[in-house]
Amino acid sequence: MKSVVGLLAMMVQQSQSHSWARCVDYHAEITGLDYDENECTGWIRGWEFNGVDFGQDRGINYQVGVGGGQSLCQSTLSGSADSDYGYANTDKIAQYKVGETVRLVWPAKNHANYECFGNIPDTSMKLYMSPTVNPTSDISNTGSDNMIGLGYELVQDWHEGCTPGSDGCGFMNCPRFCENTDRATCFGDFVVPAVDTSGYYTLVWYWIFHPGSPYISCYEAYIDAEAVTEDEIAEDTFDESPGSNAGTVSKYQTQMPICVSGMEYDAGQMEAFLCSEFQSVVDCDDIEITGLSTDDNAFNFTAQIYHDTANAELTSIAWAGATWEESEFCEAMESLYGSTNDPVSCVNCMDTITYALYTSDSVRNNVQIGMIMVVFMATLLSKW
Repeated sequence: MKSVVGLLAMMVQQSQSHSWARCVDYHAEITGLDYDENECTGWIRGWEFNGVDFGQDRGINYQVGVGGGQSLCQSTLSGSADSDYGYANTDKIAQYKVGETVRLVWPAKNHANYECFGNIPDTSMKLYMSPTVNPTSDISNTGSDNMIGLGYELVQDWHEGCTPGSDGCGFMNCPRFCENTDRATCFGDFVVPAVDTSGYYTLVWYWIFHPGSPYISCYEAYIDAEAVTEDEIAEDTFDESPGSNAGTVSKYQTQMPICVSGMEYDAGQMEAFLCSEFQSVVDCDDIEITGLSTDDNAFNFTAQIYHDTANAELTSIAWAGATWEESEFCEAMESLYGSTNDPVSCVNCMDTITYALYTSDSVRNNVQIGMIMVVFMATLLSKW
C-alpha cells in the first residue's frame, strides 16, 4: 500500500457543505477532473478565478433565505451596463445568444453519490433570470418565499426528466466523481431563453442541498436577442476535453477527519475501534491514523482508509453527508465511550473525502506535494 504511486490531492475543507458556480459559459466537453480555465468566458459577480485551483475554498459559497430580506446575491450589483457592472475582467462577462446551448460548471464539494457515497441529497437545482434588461439594482428579496414570486423567471430545472440524487441528475452531474469527491467537475447545460431586447441580464444559479435555504451564485450575461440560426446551432459544438492525464486508478483513499472531546487519546484503543467499525468493508491493515493532535481530554485525527474500489458502504459509516450531521462512526464512539455523567462528543469536523490513487509515472512527482498537504491538514486540525 505504501508503494502505490498516487496523486494525494489533500486539500483542507471548510466545515459546512457548499458549492458555487465556477464558470457560467464553458466551451468544452467535460469527462471528469478536466476543468480548463482557458475554456471559460464567464465568471460570477464579484469573484475572479485566474490562478485559482478548481474547487478551492475561498468563501465563495453564499446561502440565503428566499424572501428573508437579505441580499439575494453574493455581492451587490454595482455599476451599470455602460461600465460592464464593475467586472474587473471584461473577458469573463458571459456573452449569450438566444437559442444557443450554454454550459455551467461547479465543483462537487462531496455532494454526489455514484459508487462512493450513498446518502447525499439534492433537493433543488435550477437557474433563474431577472427579466429586467440592463438592471440598475437587484430584485428585492422580500414579499415572497420563492423565486417566481420575487419576480425571477425559471430558465432551467436540472431535475426535470431525472431522479434527484441519482448519477448525472441535477447537481450530481459529475463524471469521475469518486476519483476526487471534493473537486470533481460538475456541469449543467441550458438553452438561452428568448428576450425582447439585447442587453445585460442577471441570472441566478440556485442549489438546495438539504431542504432549506439555497446556495446562490448571481452573475450578469449579455444576451443577444437575435436568435441563433439552425446552421449556427449545428455548428455550435463544445471543444474536445483537454483531459486530466491522471493515469490508471490503482486504489482509493478515503480521509475521515474526526474531532473528539470528553476523553483522552489512547492509540491502541482508537486503532481497535477504527478496526471494529470498518472491518466489514476493509482490512484493518488498510486503516491509518494521521494528523493526530491531543489536548486535555480531547484529540483530533484523520483516518486514512485505503480500498480497492469506490465504496459507498464505507463512506456511509464515515460520513453522514454534512459536518453537522452525526455519522455512524461518531454515533458508535459516543455510545461506547460516553455516559450520561461523562459524555463524549465526536464530530466529523471536516468533510470526508475520497480520492483515487494512480499508477501513472506522470503523477509520481505529485506524491511529495500530497504529503506536504497532509502535514498542513494536521496543523489545521491541531488548531481546530
